[in-house]
Amino acid sequence: MTSVGAQAIGRGGAFVARASDPTAMAHNVAGLAGVRGWQVTASGYVSLWQHCFARSGRYDAQDRGIVTEGTVFANSQYANGRTPYPEVCNGGGPGVIPQLLVSRSIGSWLTIGGGLLTPAGVASQQFPDRVQTSNGLAPAPQRYQVLSTGVLVVHPTIAAAVQPLHWLRVGAALQPSIARFNGTTVVNAFGSQSPAGDIRTAADAWGFFFAGNLGVQLAPLPWLTIGAHAHINGGPVQLKGQTTATAQYYASDPSRRTTSQFDTEVTLPLPSTLRVGVRAASLRAGAPATMAERDPMRDELFDLEINVSWENTSVMDAVRTRNSGELEFSPGSRFPVTPSAALRKSWRDVLGVRIGGDFNAIREVLAIRAGFAYEQGAQTGQRVWQGQVVETNPDASIDTTAYDNLNVSLGASVRWRWFTIDLAYQHSFVTNNQVDNGRATIVSGLVPVDAAACAMMGPPGPGACTNNRGEYRASLDVFSLGVTARF
Repeated sequence: MTSVGAQAIGRGGAFVARASDPTAMAHNVAGLAGVRGWQVTASGYVSLWQHCFARSGRYDAQDRGIVTEGTVFANSQYANGRTPYPEVCNGGGPGVIPQLLVSRSIGSWLTIGGGLLTPAGVASQQFPDRVQTSNGLAPAPQRYQVLSTGVLVVHPTIAAAVQPLHWLRVGAALQPSIARFNGTTVVNAFGSQSPAGDIRTAADAWGFFFAGNLGVQLAPLPWLTIGAHAHINGGPVQLKGQTTATAQYYASDPSRRTTSQFDTEVTLPLPSTLRVGVRAASLRAGAPATMAERDPMRDELFDLEINVSWENTSVMDAVRTRNSGELEFSPGSRFPVTPSAALRKSWRDVLGVRIGGDFNAIREVLAIRAGFAYEQGAQTGQRVWQGQVVETNPDASIDTTAYDNLNVSLGASVRWRWFTIDLAYQHSFVTNNQVDNGRATIVSGLVPVDAAACAMMGPPGPGACTNNRGEYRASLDVFSLGVTARF
């Protein structure tokens, strides 16, 4: 939904054919060959993410195995079969995504660089575990999807780019990367939606993987640049850690809650990305004829760039977990945990278009920029599911934010001698996602339950088998600041 670096964000992400500061390592590593001298960039953004889910249907009634006795809901009347699910929204604070990069040109044809890159995205979410309804306090309707999520990916980056010909640049980057996942959700010991059987689980796992970037830039004409960039993730990431389970989480007497831990391994597929871009620039009188000697803020009046991107997000078919150990449901009552589970995602590959440009209002002092982008959502739209074409994703979930979106951006750069400040703002208009065919089931703490098995079970109500049906809506605001020092 957004990009790395204040300059790129202000251009709507259209930065493949330009890539004119050290953040080229993220957008097109070949562009690093045009970053002259020593340059150090510290950049980051703050994201304000609104994400809400209005689950379809009503809370199951007591005749469907709902037990409220002994829980904080004992005096509530929500389990009467007539209480609609209320909308819930992400209440987490702003997310901060930083980057720190340095580059150094060596001679006229080689530039090396390195630093820490964090991919653009939503850092964390926090949803309630209980809500108020028209019939009293109730457990949150989305609790079997997610209570909280946090994902951190850090790409320590080593990069190099060369310009063997005045019209050609090529580059590559190696990224031995670190990933951390922490997430909290609720499972149910019996496969129903009864709060008496709810178990809060909090997973915290770390993993290491290799990633890398490849890029090329061509300048067939002095005013025209063509670029291509690929970010490649090296296979599914294996994250290892522990899960802390709190049984009888909603017990009215906290002393009845029991806590246990078990080992968890998460297999997380990561997609790769391919971007191509074309950029046209209006050159000032006296501008160098070759891109090797050109500084956009000094030598161009304005430019316009268009990028097209493709991401193979269909590799995110499922997130798989393997568990070992025991879960204590009550003092002295221990059971082996569910050994494995596949959390279906059923994402699709996505395309995106980004258009943006700069206008250098005061030569070498002030540049203003704007851009917009449209990107498909990996978990929204038509796809093939179990051999049939369906209009929406039956495995949609609020733990991820991959919806169709239209982004509008503004930005500016102010330069004083060797120091440049970049500012940017982006707003994302996100398409609502209505899922009427959702088939996400409750995960049992003891026995795996798939959609087919859930539908045949007796006591649980229909909500236990369709807890992701409803409307998903979101919007995103991003404020970015970057500073670059040139020596």
